[in-house]
Amino acid sequence: MDNSLNSPLKTRSATDFFKGFDILVVISSVCASVYGLALVYSATFKNLTEGKHITSDVRSMLVSVLLGIVIALVVSNIDYEIISKLWPFVAAGCVGLMVFTFFFGVAPPSRPDAKSWLDLKVFYFQPSELLKVGFIISFSYHLDIVRDKINDIRTIIGLLVHIAVPVGLVLMTGDAGSALIFLIMFIGMLFFARVNWGYFVAGICAIIVGFVVAWRVGIISGLQRQRIVALFYPEQFKDVMYQQEHGLIAIGSGGMFGKGYLKGDLTQAVAGGVPENQNDMVLTVAGEELGFVGAMAVIILLGVIILKVLRTAMSARDNVGYLMCSGIAVMLFAQMVVNIGMELSLLPCIGITLPLFSAGGSSSLCIYLALGLYFSIYRFSQSPKETLFYTR
Repeated sequence: MDNSLNSPLKTRSATDFFKGFDILVVISSVCASVYGLALVYSATFKNLTEGKHITSDVRSMLVSVLLGIVIALVVSNIDYEIISKLWPFVAAGCVGLMVFTFFFGVAPPSRPDAKSWLDLKVFYFQPSELLKVGFIISFSYHLDIVRDKINDIRTIIGLLVHIAVPVGLVLMTGDAGSALIFLIMFIGMLFFARVNWGYFVAGICAIIVGFVVAWRVGIISGLQRQRIVALFYPEQFKDVMYQQEHGLIAIGSGGMFGKGYLKGDLTQAVAGGVPENQNDMVLTVAGEELGFVGAMAVIILLGVIILKVLRTAMSARDNVGYLMCSGIAVMLFAQMVVNIGMELSLLPCIGITLPLFSAGGSSSLCIYLALGLYFSIYRFSQSPKETLFYTR
């Protein structure tokens, strides 16, 4: 008789630790990170001082990617159901970190207007990135426990209170861009939770009215107002549109196949053509040096990840897994669309990174954390008992 069937903990070999991954997403995400490192290196290599081989941006991104892969590997072996039930601790930790940032946060040289980072010496860590993952976990659990009365007005009010907390916290630290991403995540997850369409119509009307009021009373003012108006009157706001206009020129100058890697005279940092091209404007480097083909490769890699995560959502073993996958896909999609829209001058410049491609340790690290959660859902939905931490 096989006594292993009666054992509360299944014995596994070291190789089993790596089984059950979504290979397509693994390959796509690693390729995206390697591609992103290459673009960030190209954008910054002319700033290298004698004796150094990589810049601080490349070093911090490399460290965060490697650490993120390790974290994703560990998280993928933990049942996501256990993680979801720990949502109070996850939420409390994320909120506490945001409050700490409000009092002790710093603003990096590239974003002097927002004290949204913690200086970890190796790289600047932005707690709002971790808050996104925490929100996906807690909001998925919230949506699941109210699914039988999801269209009740009291339920909707409770869900609005839930989103108000992260949005309020990131706005307190001056990060309006992340607040927009949270709102898109909220709307997207409500859509996948099958909330009645009437609430979406009412919500859109409320957003329009709120925007008009905020504009009228001066809540939206200063540089934020200028960036919005500049999209319609770029000739009158040359200074505000400098970054985006030069980004468009750089992308267009690459043609179909680009000028060649490390040969982007408009986007390399020393030329000063496109400020922060290693961060928010990294697509301009791909467009100039590798052309339309290189820029499309960025979009295709992210598109493959997003579509595969959504496909897994449909086959998740329960509603929580379905909602978590949906939240991860919406987060990646929102950041990709907002960033590319910003780089193409279709949206205001609000400081949103391109997932897995932009320099920034906290962004890559937390995206891999989210992917680790996704791998857990994928693994447990395929073979629930093949897990390192499985208990009866």
